[in-house]
Amino acid sequence: MHVAALLLWGPWCWTCWTCAGAPDWPAQGEAHARWVRQAIEWRMNIGLNDCTDIVPALDAWTLEWLSESDQIHVEVNTADWPFLAYVPELQSVLIQRLAYDQLSFQTSTQADIVRDVRFVAKRSEGLWDDALKRAFDNAEGLAKRRDSAR
Repeated sequence: MHVAALLLWGPWCWTCWTCAGAPDWPAQGEAHARWVRQAIEWRMNIGLNDCTDIVPALDAWTLEWLSESDQIHVEVNTADWPFLAYVPELQSVLIQRLAYDQLSFQTSTQADIVRDVRFVAKRSEGLWDDALKRAFDNAEGLAKRRDSAR
């Protein structure tokens, strides 16, 4: 759908450029680890308000799969992530990003995770302001301290 629109509208179709590359819905409507990993990887490049015909369903599906998984466990202490006090909607992005490491069998630094969530926040129209920037700067400082304590 988006590829055809991209070809038809070319550089004038911002939605086509932004939403291109979204993962196909899983076969038979059954999410699985590989699909969830691909969906989260794509999601980390999209703002909260982008791709309104895809993101809400993708977020719901990935978060549902993660909550039902016996192998993926994500714990969020909101004190470690000060930006959540300003924009609680970023909690789903944070959970997805933390789960992504487990799905990919990798370990990112906490500072990398903050930077990835910051990227989503900056891409989200009308969200980024000085207070949120300071909250992310604070979160990054806390993350670096946690990283150095490892």
